[in-house]
Amino acid sequence: MSSQASRDRVERITEEALLRLPEPLRSAAEELLITVSHAAGGDLYGEFQGLPKGVEPGLGDPPPTITIYSETLLADFPQEQELRREVRRTLAHEIGHYLGLSEEELHARGLE
Repeated sequence: MSSQASRDRVERITEEALLRLPEPLRSAAEELLITVSHAAGGDLYGEFQGLPKGVEPGLGDPPPTITIYSETLLADFPQEQELRREVRRTLAHEIGHYLGLSEEELHARGLE
């Protein structure tokens, strides 16, 4: 599969995963800018940047954003089912950060 086709695949899987998230994650996702980066994320599959929900932004603060790193995901999860599972898990984890959950709280909820 070409590199572009693989990237398109991650974008499609991300869009599908967003539609299938349970509440309140799905509603929270609608408040975020979610992008798929075609660069490697080092050891990250995704990353939340910005202020958590409920924190008022100051002038110049960027919007809360989740970046999904397609190259890292594709390298670590070549099988379709595994890739789908990890994209969904990564989205839920990063949305959890937006909702103000710590790593410990995410772990306790099975979103590590």
